[in-house]
Amino acid sequence: MIFYHYTPSNHIHEIRDAGVINTTESNLHHEIVHYGPDVVWLFKEPLGDKIPKMMKATRRFKDGSVIVVDKSQWEITVDLPPEEVIRADKFFKRFHTDDPSYADLLLNALELAGGSKAKTWYVIQRSIPSEEWVFTRERPHQNRITMNDGVTVSPREIIVEQTTPRTINPPPCKLG
Repeated sequence: MIFYHYTPSNHIHEIRDAGVINTTESNLHHEIVHYGPDVVWLFKEPLGDKIPKMMKATRRFKDGSVIVVDKSQWEITVDLPPEEVIRADKFFKRFHTDDPSYADLLLNALELAGGSKAKTWYVIQRSIPSEEWVFTRERPHQNRITMNDGVTVSPREIIVEQTTPRTINPPPCKLG
């Protein structure tokens, strides 16, 4: 089944060179890091033109300036066994069976902070090797970007390595 993983420019070369999308924090607890298993975060549908808040990293400097980093600059299309992928809201509830209301509270907070619904997020509890990659591309939205909150920013406000869309061919991958 096809899913989409997103990453910023400063990670794509590391991913390509390693030939694997590694797992990261699952955010199962608001205070305890790595409370549950690490995961790879996925989307069932491509993001389109808008960037959810969860895909923006903001860095504030002492002088008051702010830089927004687009964490969705690169889209990696993956083909994964559907039985290994779980919708994020169900994943959270699975690990909070003792207190389902905590899972709901945490999901609501993540939705609010992330600017999208948890039912559009998916996770897999393992790394994704390049054999499961179908396609890797730079998303073609570098000239002007409209964020989910309606603010349009120019490339000067976003850290980018390159403004021309390009494709990285991963190692040979399974098709169909």
